[in-house]
Amino acid sequence: MNILLISTSSEGSLTSTVPDKYKDLSLGHYPPLGLMYLAAYLEKNSAHKARIIDTELEGLGARALAARILDEKPGAIGFYTTSFNVHIVFETVSQLRRAGVTTPIILGGPHVDLYPQETAALPGITCVVIGEGEITLCELLDSMENNSGPLAVKGICCLADGKAVMTPERPLLETLDELPFPARQLTKYDRYYSVIGREKVSTTLMTSRGCPFRCNFCFVQYGGRYRMRSAESVIAEIEECLKLGISEFFFFDEIFTADKRRVMAFCDAVIQRRLGIIFDIRSRIDTIDEELLGKLKQAGCARIQYGIESGCDEILLAMNKKITVSQARKTVELTKKAGIDVFLDFMIGYPGETLEQIRATVKFAKELDPAYVQFGITTLFPGTKIYADALKSGFLKEDFWRKAAQDPKGPIVPPFASERFDRRQLEQLLRRAYISFYFRPRYLFKRLAALRSLTELRRHVTAGLGLLRGK
Repeated sequence: MNILLISTSSEGSLTSTVPDKYKDLSLGHYPPLGLMYLAAYLEKNSAHKARIIDTELEGLGARALAARILDEKPGAIGFYTTSFNVHIVFETVSQLRRAGVTTPIILGGPHVDLYPQETAALPGITCVVIGEGEITLCELLDSMENNSGPLAVKGICCLADGKAVMTPERPLLETLDELPFPARQLTKYDRYYSVIGREKVSTTLMTSRGCPFRCNFCFVQYGGRYRMRSAESVIAEIEECLKLGISEFFFFDEIFTADKRRVMAFCDAVIQRRLGIIFDIRSRIDTIDEELLGKLKQAGCARIQYGIESGCDEILLAMNKKITVSQARKTVELTKKAGIDVFLDFMIGYPGETLEQIRATVKFAKELDPAYVQFGITTLFPGTKIYADALKSGFLKEDFWRKAAQDPKGPIVPPFASERFDRRQLEQLLRRAYISFYFRPRYLFKRLAALRSLTELRRHVTAGLGLLRGK
């Protein structure tokens, strides 16, 4: 069976679930990693064939997408779905059905994990895949092809006699090394890039799944289980990318440095094989030391993204971050000393946070003076502790995200977490934070001096104009 795996657009007539001004900075266009994993698994373990469409990259609206589907006639269609794009997916599915597309439609992704029954009950949806989708999707396509019925497949939810029925949970994969590498060859891989990258082309890469930490504002996937690939497996995937002409990587792990020995082994292999790559990682300030930073730099690490989130120890404690302002200051200094760019994440409007604490956070960001910073408004996202607390306390009068899952018509504007400031005030504070950080003369001169190419300059100018326009 042929399946068309679709990454939906946030452009054109399909507006984003989360308005751009509430998101982090747009840092480029990244490949649909989850869909590439699904396609690669099907290719390796079945006779099913997958194709991938990134509608945003290709500039496809729902009408053009429907025409393409009617022309290609796939046996099934799959959408990657989050709570941020569920409105886009639902609108797209509705337009496909109105255009006469009768092909089975399957949804998967984090939103489905949280609201499987609500999603499966939506008009036009055939079935949803819960949790890790590689094995489940393969077996589901087998059942469709053989007309054996999907309810024998673990890890799905679909309608039966008008009721959403969930099958038994599928166990998580024990060994990530057994997965084939993402099928980048099925995408326009030479058109993906990072705004803050050095090369014209970059790609994302995952070396682990899950996160071992429990911050109150995060949705913890995979039941909280954290699993890692071996350094050898990661090196082999990088070598495959080098053959495609890709030498810059953004490791999309929640935390790349959870296991120091694995990171050291990875860096040693990169150095010994003289791979000549550039890469960015996400990390925590309490999982980094001077030895590890030196090794990362030697291997080609250009930038580390740390989620510090606040410049106040009281707020960090409330967030369950398990870090301190003093730790953050020390780790940022060590990272800069190692010659690695620093990218910091901060939040404003956390429950209970005062105006003075917000100002202290912005001041702290400028004191640390990273190469890049992202400020975000603390938002009550589904599956997080602060969302559950907001419901329990009565701050939220209704289960906002469950209601949105039942009727995902947009635009969906997510609820903010602050009880002290309204939406307009938080938006103003966010804009001021960005302007006060990025438009300091000292910062502008420093970044201009650090630019290495016209490509970098063009991307930085575009990002700066977006900030000025308030996006």
